[in-house]
Formats: sequence, C-alpha cells, structure tokens
Amino acid sequence: MKTLRILTTVLLAIMIANTAVGQQAEKILVKSFNLKGNSIVLMDVSGNVEVQEHKSDFIRVQMAIELTNGTSSILTSLIKAKRYNLVGTVADDQLVLNMPSLEKQVKVGGKELTEKISYTVFAPVDVLVKLSNESSASNAVDKDSSEL
Repeated sequence: MKTLRILTTVLLAIMIANTAVGQQAEKILVKSFNLKGNSIVLMDVSGNVEVQEHKSDFIRVQMAIELTNGTSSILTSLIKAKRYNLVGTVADDQLVLNMPSLEKQVKVGGKELTEKISYTVFAPVDVLVKLSNESSASNAVDKDSSEL
C-alpha cells in the first residue's frame, strides 16, 4: 500500500515536470491591408507562406505564431508590445509587407525564445503575391504567371 502511494506520487511529479518543461504557446493574429491600387504584394518575411485567393478588394494576412519554449503569457506580452506587428509600405509600385520588430532576438531567463511563424495570405484574384528569398511558399495562387 505504501509502495503504491510512493509510486503514484513519483508518477504525478514526473507528469507535472514534463508539462512544465514542455510548454509551448500558440496564437493566431489577423491583419488586413488596403492595396492602395497596387497589384503586386511582396511578402518580405521569414517562414512558410501559403497564398489563397478571396473575393474582397483588400489583402488579409493570418499569422500563426508558436513559441516552442515559452508560455502563453509571454506570447501575449510580446503581442501587446507589438513584436508581431505586420507593417505595409509601398515601394517600387508594390505593397511590401514585413515585420521589422522580429530583427531583435528576445531572451527570457537567459534563454533565447524560439519562434515559429507561418503566414496565410488571402489575396484578390488579380493580385500577384511575391515572396522574398527568406520565405517558402505553398499553394501560391496566380492565374496570370507561374512566378511566385
């Protein structure tokens, strides 16, 4: 009986320790942009980018953010601090979308946070979505050209 109680306590402690060590946090953010008459959008971000078409006249970007070694409260704080603020600027007759705040590394408790961000871009049919060299694409939609 006493052995069973000790074994149960040890197993419970191991499960709690694994849960605390293996924490990860995920959130999905969405931001929309007015195309301002541009028919080309450059996604200047690192990470996976999936492009889908939709019937609106604006572009919508859905960002799936995952911290593999952080908690949801840390992720919420980073979101409030505008770390994941997607910025749109017009340059060379195209709308450029990027996240300049990701250039800085974030450390918590002396350890660098590991962030994994993937993007789903919802663009009108007549808009070409290009990717920077750091991006990888899947299901890119462009009926007029085979270029991404």
